[in-house]
Parts: sequence; structure tokens; C-alpha cells
Amino acid sequence: MVGLAGPYIHKGRMPATDEFGYQVAIQMLLASRQSGKYSSFYQQFDTIRKLHTTYSNHARASPQANVNGLALGDDKGKVQRFVNDNCSSYWFGRFILGCKNRMGQEWRPNQALSIPLLLACLTLVEDKIENAKTETEIFKYTLFGTYTVVTYVISLRGSEGFLLDLKGLLQYLPRATEKYFYIPLLGKVKGESDDRRHLLPCTLLTSSGIKPLVWVKKLVALKVKHGFTNGPAISDKNGQVLSVSIINESFYEILEELFESQRKLFPIDIKSTDDIKSSYGAYRSFRRTSDTRALNQGVKQDDIDLVNRWHKIENAGGKRPTFDMRHHYAQFELLIEPFLRYTKAM
Repeated sequence: MVGLAGPYIHKGRMPATDEFGYQVAIQMLLASRQSGKYSSFYQQFDTIRKLHTTYSNHARASPQANVNGLALGDDKGKVQRFVNDNCSSYWFGRFILGCKNRMGQEWRPNQALSIPLLLACLTLVEDKIENAKTETEIFKYTLFGTYTVVTYVISLRGSEGFLLDLKGLLQYLPRATEKYFYIPLLGKVKGESDDRRHLLPCTLLTSSGIKPLVWVKKLVALKVKHGFTNGPAISDKNGQVLSVSIINESFYEILEELFESQRKLFPIDIKSTDDIKSSYGAYRSFRRTSDTRALNQGVKQDDIDLVNRWHKIENAGGKRPTFDMRHHYAQFELLIEPFLRYTKAM
């Protein structure tokens, strides 16, 4: 209408040389068409994006990338480095964004257990311990029962349950009061008590009827009987810490047995034992059960934050962790009631 060609600049084909991350983009597209965990026809974006991460790490650490050490620093000491990375191009950034938006993300997290289902699991474990014919069976179900109770009551993810410290239990169980006892978790760095153990106060009886102290004492007695007084509490007869996969074997065994005998305890979307394995897992199911229970019981956010305070100390890696102002000045050793309110609600 006005005789102009338009404000869009296009001077022909893209350069033939790979200056914009073409090869990595092609790798990602080809990988996306391979079979994945949830589908035999494609892989998810979170899987194929690792190709980009691998290439960028390689490019930025290569000898060619370190010939010129150009960097941009500010007054606060923050540094931004200039790198020769083809995947840093604007074109590749738009490609990644397009992949993420079009492919979507299929998320299948572990489900939480209902309280009746959790209690049924623990009851069945107790029956198996009482009726066990071998010491191996007693060891197996005692470890699983204690692991389940501890991770649920103090809101731990799967791998964090293996931090339960046997030497710490032997040291602090005699100090148990009529209201609480300490659950010691072995950390990588010193906690607020100037040692590597994070001491979490725990109630003796939860609102759902679980007795954490009884389970912990049962485990300690079994470990001492087999000559263990140090190391991880959740460990096999050789003292080797267990893995989530081993705990899952016991978990699925218990759930499948309950599915056959008490099917009403399970949600309606659980229709087979295969659904159990795809819906539940020791890594997050007990943590999600704990968090769900806390919300249902009206536990305050401050109490939830304090129970999870030790995570921030570990993540800080020896540096001073960042807390809210009221938590920063609070004396942690005197904060007993928030832990009792949380664990009591379980």
C-alpha cells in the first residue's frame, strides 16, 4: 500500500557452517523420536535437553574455549565469561523454547499414601516380623518398618532416610523424655550443634497412632544384637547402607499383598499391581504423605519450615545458610515445640 518491502530482514539461507548449534539441534530432534521411559514413540524434552548440556559443558571447557579468557565483572565481584559456544546463539535459544512448548512435559510423581493405607502397611510389617521364620526376614522387615516411620514422621525424601545414624541413636535414646526423643541424621557438614549430626526432636506417639520410638528401639536392639554400634542404621547385615531400590522391593511386596486383601484402601485409579509400581515409590511417597498430612492437620508454615531447616544447612555446604530473620535469630536447640507439633500431627 505504501511501497515498502516490509521491516523483516532476510538475506537468504542460513550459513552453511555450524555457528548456531545446528548439529546439536538435529541430535535432539533425532533423539526425541526414540523410545523413552513413558512411551515407545518418543523421549521427553527433559531427556533430550541433556544433549545440549553435554555439548555446552564440553565446548566451554575445551582448550579452544580457554584461549581467550575474556570476562565481564561488576562491582560486587560477579563474573560473566565470554565463551565460544554455538548453542549460545539466539537461534538455538528459540529452538529450545519451541521444543519445550511443543513437546510438553509428562510428570508422573510418586503418589502419597492415605493414612489408612499407611497404617495397614505398618500393621502388616509388624505381623511379618512376629511370624518371621528366619533372622533375615526379621532384619528385612524391621529395616523397612523403621525406614517408613522415620521418613514419614519427619518428612524425609528417600535417600535422606538412609542418613539415620546408629551411633547417634545409641547416644541420644537414653535422653528420651516423656514427650520426645531425638532422631539423629548424619550430615556432610557441621550442623547447628557443632557436629555432623542434625538432631530432630520427635514425638513418642503421632495423632494417627504411630509410635516412632518403639520402631527405632526395635531397630537399635536388632543392630546391637548383630554387633553393630556405629554407621548407618538402615543397613544390611554387612553394615552396607541400603538403596532405594531395595526398600522399594519390600514396599511393593507389602502394597501388593494389601491390594489383594484390602483393595478398598487404594484409590480407584489403582487397578493392578503394575499401577502400584508406577504410582508409588519409596523415594517420594512417604515425603508426600507427610506433607499432605501436615496440610490436612493445619500445621503452620513456620513449623514445616523448621522441620526442614536442616536441608538448608546441608545445601549451604559449610557456608552460613540463609534463613528468615525470625528463624535466623532463634536458638535452634531450644526449638522443641515446633517439631513436636509437626510430628504429633503425623
